[in-house]
Amino acid sequence: MLKFLLQLHRQVEEALRIGKDFAAARKKPAFDKILFCGMGGSAISGDIIRCLALSSGRYPFTVMRSAEIPKWVDRKTLVIISSYSGNTREALTFFSKARPRCPHFLIVTSGGHLAVQAKRMRLPTMTVPAGFPPRCAVGYLTFSLLPVLKKWGILFYSDADIRETQNLMKKYPRKQADVIAGKLAGRAVHFYGLSGSMEPVLLRWRAQLAENSKMLASHHVIPETFHNEIEGWHGPASLIHKSTAVFFADRDEPAWILRKRKVAGRLISKRGGRVMEIKSCGRSPLARIFSLIVLADWVSFELAQRCRVNPLAIPNIDTIKKID
Repeated sequence: MLKFLLQLHRQVEEALRIGKDFAAARKKPAFDKILFCGMGGSAISGDIIRCLALSSGRYPFTVMRSAEIPKWVDRKTLVIISSYSGNTREALTFFSKARPRCPHFLIVTSGGHLAVQAKRMRLPTMTVPAGFPPRCAVGYLTFSLLPVLKKWGILFYSDADIRETQNLMKKYPRKQADVIAGKLAGRAVHFYGLSGSMEPVLLRWRAQLAENSKMLASHHVIPETFHNEIEGWHGPASLIHKSTAVFFADRDEPAWILRKRKVAGRLISKRGGRVMEIKSCGRSPLARIFSLIVLADWVSFELAQRCRVNPLAIPNIDTIKKID
């Protein structure tokens, strides 16, 4: 796992080259909405891109983690399917159901059955390097799509945004991660962040703690948290005293949200729960998201070391995958 963490920033350049070459050879299809399908580590790129598209794009963008397709999918839908292995059952089923209803596809994979089917049907496919656990290929799966989606008007970013993100990814936050891991080890962890800009971050932290650290965690978005979940911190003291609330702070956070978040933190502390604040770094939305995604990867790795578990092994996932 350590080698994948150290090499993540190197994925960016190659992924951008793959995306630019693809974009140069393809014309923009006629679509008015986007549907992104992915599972597990192959889906997080869709969450990141959706977040970027919310502020800079003009097309509705939906991420599906399912084998089912919405009834609204039609011939004006751009369907993006991300399956790193190319063998994800849900992605293959989704593909077979969507193909008769929509002519516009963009496939991102390293190979597998999905690549074979896409090639046979002559569908646009971006092939990224194989040999990574899907959750460790987030650089390939995200940055390969960016040049294409920018050219097609789905999102916007600048070269400066890319450089800033790359520079942040090169700053391995191992010391910070070790401190955070020490505060989270052996506790029930609940992640909270701003709806929209922090949603990919929340998903990543929860998923990485599960897969790498073998720890259960929950996440919820703000301000919705203030309308329901905050009351859950009135629960039994024996549980609250073993729980930690992690709030992600971002420069896009409105002042009124910040005031409410600070009060929520004090309420949790009064009940005996621990409260942490983790701030994003950077100027651009892309850099801020990846600053926290990289930190999540390192924290989950450090937690795995503390818990003496193998961060690469996923025995439960492998067992369930074998069920037909």
